[in-house]
Amino acid sequence: GTGAAVPGGAPAHTALVPTPRAGGAPAPYGGRADGDGYLRPLDAPATALALPVPHVDPGDPNAGFLAGLMGAAPAELIAALRTAPADSVEKRLRELRARLDLGELLSAARGLESLEADHPDDWRVVWYRGVASLVSGDHENAALSFDAVYDAFPGEPTPKLALGVCAEVLGQLDNAAEYYRLVWTTDPGYVSAAFGLARVQLAAGEREAAVATLESVPEASIHYTAARVAAVRARLRRRDPGDALPADLRAAADQVEALQHLGLDAVRRERLAAEVLGTALDWVLSGSRGSPGEGGRPGDGPGGGAILLGSELDERGLRFGLERSYRVLARLAGSGEERIELVERANRFRPRTWV
Repeated sequence: GTGAAVPGGAPAHTALVPTPRAGGAPAPYGGRADGDGYLRPLDAPATALALPVPHVDPGDPNAGFLAGLMGAAPAELIAALRTAPADSVEKRLRELRARLDLGELLSAARGLESLEADHPDDWRVVWYRGVASLVSGDHENAALSFDAVYDAFPGEPTPKLALGVCAEVLGQLDNAAEYYRLVWTTDPGYVSAAFGLARVQLAAGEREAAVATLESVPEASIHYTAARVAAVRARLRRRDPGDALPADLRAAADQVEALQHLGLDAVRRERLAAEVLGTALDWVLSGSRGSPGEGGRPGDGPGGGAILLGSELDERGLRFGLERSYRVLARLAGSGEERIELVERANRFRPRTWV
């Protein structure tokens, strides 16, 4: 333990961190979601800056002043802090945070050193040492800092989430999975723990477990669609066409259709459909187990049916399906250059005909 002081004498469970920023915790995919929906490698600095922030101590002389600056952009915030009524811990922490957001790591480090000299036992200062260390790439120091906060608040999910991030960037996949699983099973509001767990499971080669984790995100979550898109991609990405794919292809196709009914936008829907159909085409062309190219009947395909996302499960049908998806994407493209590339891709998939 660190003997970290709890500000204002507030009970530990109300003092510590879980005042998430929008979305309930770090954004999925390691801090940065781009609509692609796949579990990217962890982006430690972005994830550190997406961690929930500590509650402001209501007894701080700047508490009211800071409450009025909640939505301010970092640069505006730093300017506004010059007019703060007093020089307090909360004011200095808020400025430190803004400097980290702006990537001003040297001035953030100076502010942190000054805070540590004046308030060595304040857990909020220890917490921000962890955040700053993650942002700057000092992962070992980040882990030590978050571990100290975890010792002070063993029941809180946020230090465990931060420790999961540290373990993941340090390559300790078993430890990372344990922390992420602890958070996700005890507090389903922390959806980023589910994404972290699935990311670690995929890295460890546990594809089925990763899919199950992503599919455990409840429909009520604002990250439900992202989790289902990621689950589809986790089923299909980096697969050997020689794998027995029918069950995963069928499940992925069912998810794409379900997501369309849930309002998945047309661009992401068609990209996902193209990924399912493209994986199916590779599988068919490989002559793998159960594929029509191996001599199996089309009806031997996923789920015993010969249709996948409206396309017959053979080379010709899947090529038509891919051509259709890429033509839809070309119509929806934002730039002429992208449109031309998608039309060319559609033409490449068009089945050869004599006519």
